[in-house]
Amino acid sequence: MQYPFLSNNQQYLNRLSLTAGKQGIDDPYSVITGFFHVGNVAEMKKLFTATCNAALTEQYSWQQGCPGNLLYFYEQLEILVEACFLIYQDKKQKRRIARKLHRAFRKKQLQDIVLPSALSAAEIADPFFVVQSFFELYTLKQWKRWLYAWMEAGLSDYGVLESIKAKSILPYHLQVQKLLDACWYISIALKKKTK
Repeated sequence: MQYPFLSNNQQYLNRLSLTAGKQGIDDPYSVITGFFHVGNVAEMKKLFTATCNAALTEQYSWQQGCPGNLLYFYEQLEILVEACFLIYQDKKQKRRIARKLHRAFRKKQLQDIVLPSALSAAEIADPFFVVQSFFELYTLKQWKRWLYAWMEAGLSDYGVLESIKAKSILPYHLQVQKLLDACWYISIALKKKTK
């Protein structure tokens, strides 16, 4: 399935377009499953928290290997956000996977629930609601600006508070944590779909 670019948001899907094949972006769901190839959701959330801690300090403090690791993580996170935006726009495919998740949740087949989770039971059963809320809270452009500000601060000798307002720290951290959890449950549904 091909996902044509939406003209007014095309410029904000730049990371996905750089990694896409000749025909464009084939499947944003493969981006979600690919994101968790290096670790489960708990590991990704721990890494995300480490990147946030590095960005909050007013001196360079990244301790998880070389600076390229932080840069790579934020590039992958940006691709994930862009893929989620395409999913947010695609109602048909979203409904089909959401029905599968609802059935699995009703039958209590989700043995892959990872606690602690930033999601409620209702959000675990319908992770697309989290994706929808993510983009209703802020636009793709705003999310990408925030991601860049946090990445830049994590790689620099200044804190992120020089670039953003203090009141935006908690919403940023909580919403990205929720998006990571939601993507984890979507990836579980996709894996169960292929079995």
